[in-house]
This record gives sequence, C-alpha cells and structure tokens, in this order.
Amino acid sequence: MHRVLVACLLLAAATSAHAAETVLTLTPRPGGTFRVLTDKPARPVGSVILLAGGTGVLDLGEDGRIGGLAQNHLIRTRQAYVRAGYAMFVPDIAEDLKGTQRYRFGAPHATDLAAVVSAARTVSGPVFVIGTSRGAVSAVALFAKQSGALPDGLVISSGTLIDHGRIAGAASVGNLGSIRVPVLLLRHDSDGCASTPPGDADRFKAQLGGAPKVDVVGFSGGGPRQGGADPCGPQHHHGFLGIEDQVVARTVAWMGANATRR
Repeated sequence: MHRVLVACLLLAAATSAHAAETVLTLTPRPGGTFRVLTDKPARPVGSVILLAGGTGVLDLGEDGRIGGLAQNHLIRTRQAYVRAGYAMFVPDIAEDLKGTQRYRFGAPHATDLAAVVSAARTVSGPVFVIGTSRGAVSAVALFAKQSGALPDGLVISSGTLIDHGRIAGAASVGNLGSIRVPVLLLRHDSDGCASTPPGDADRFKAQLGGAPKVDVVGFSGGGPRQGGADPCGPQHHHGFLGIEDQVVARTVAWMGANATRR
C-alpha cells in the first residue's frame, strides 16, 4: 500500500509539473495555423520565445503534449525560464510549412514568429527570442524578413551561424544589419558538431554591425552520458547536457542586464 501511495504521489507530481502550461493557437496568415506552448509566473519580468533546432517540428498537441524534439536544449529547460520570472512561449511550425525545405529562411515563417512576438508583448516585455542550433536561422530571419514585430534582444546557443557545405547558416538569411538589438552568442567550447564549431560565434559577431552590443560566452563541462551520442544532438556538448543550469542562469543574467523595451 505504501509503495502504491508513493507511486501515485510521484505520478501526480510529474503530471502537475507543467500543469500551468497552456496552448495558444495562432493563424497570422492564410493557411499558417500553428500552436504555441505557453506559461508564465505570477508577475513576469519579461517574455522569452524559445526556438528549437533540428526540424523545428514539435507536433504540439491541443493538450500541450510535445510529440517531437522534447529533449532539445531549449525545450527541456523551458520551465527554468518561468521559474526565473519570464513568460515562456514555445512555437511549433505552421502546418503548411511542415515537411518543406528551408522554411526557416522564408518570409512566411518570419511572419509567424512575429505573431508570437506580438502575443508575448501583450503578456510582458521586454521580449527576447532565443534560438538554439538551427533555431538560430529562424531567430535571425525574424529580423531580416519582416519589420512588423521585433523582439528586444536576441540569444543564440550552439547556433548554425555560418555556411558549412550543404548546411546553410543564419549569416545567409539576409540583411544582418537589421539586427539592432543586444545579442548574446552562447557556445560550448567542446561542441563537436560540424555545423556549429565554436569559432563561428566570433565570425558571426563580426557581421553584426547594427547591434548595439554582441557578447560571446563559452562553456565547458557536461557532455554525453554514454558513447555514440550524436555530436549535433541534444545529448551532447552541443545541447549543453549536464550544464543546463549554468546556461540558463547566464542567459537570465544577461537578459536582466539588457532589459530595454523597444
């Protein structure tokens, strides 16, 4: 009986861990319907929009269940931002863009993200967009492909920043001069992903002439728990495995120091 009670309590705790998360459905353009997972503290000090890497497809259900990329660095740390005082917005990809190539580079995707910025601003500003890995491309496209609704700051972690072979980086999205907000570039010094070498952060910083400041912060430690993990996946240095708390803390501190509203 005691074991059953303990098991029930643990299950209840796991179920209620994200009980406050809700789903927002947006349709900012014809055919462009998508869901956004949201949560917020009682008195938010700002908002964060978290953009996953990989395909970007979360397969977010009406009930808030995440069907894909649940282990992505930003997805698995999303509640840490809420605990730090920020309203959290995690957008899925619009239905008409799923399965398409290079959607992150296009204006429709940027329009969708602008709608998330607008929604976040109604909750609390300043609004920061945070993109990891290929999410960096989406984050930069938000500035380069539209001007209707822009965030107040940009954070990129383990970003796909520079072109490497057939993998196109954020630098090729468009006019990087359109980024006129503070920028934080986070990297792991042991990132072994061929598309996101640590040195790319310095190369990308040199192209952000319109940004009032660009900070580059490197991390060490953590790493895969077992051999064979994909060096470009979330269970490796690329995904800051084992040092998530350090990365979130540094990001939150930087946002607090650069919290100016547009």
